[in-house]
Amino acid sequence: MIFLTAMTIGIAAAAMRSALTIALVAVLIGATFALAAALSSGPVALSPLLIAIAGYNFGLLDLVVVLYFFQRQRTA
Repeated sequence: MIFLTAMTIGIAAAAMRSALTIALVAVLIGATFALAAALSSGPVALSPLLIAIAGYNFGLLDLVVVLYFFQRQRTA
C-alpha cells in the first residue's frame, strides 16, 4: 500500500511539471518519515521509507514514459 500511495503522489507531482514541486514532495516524504520516527516509541525500520522512495520514483518515471509514448503517437 505504501508503494501505491507513493506512486500516486509521484504521478501527481510529475503532472504539475514543476521541478520545485517534485523536489518539495521528495523532501516532504523524508521529513514525514523523520517526524514519524522521532515520535515513535519503538524501533524504526527503514524499509517503508525505501519502499516509499521507490514508489515515488516509479510514479515519476511512469508519467514521463506515458507522456513520451503519447507524444510519439501524436507525431507519427
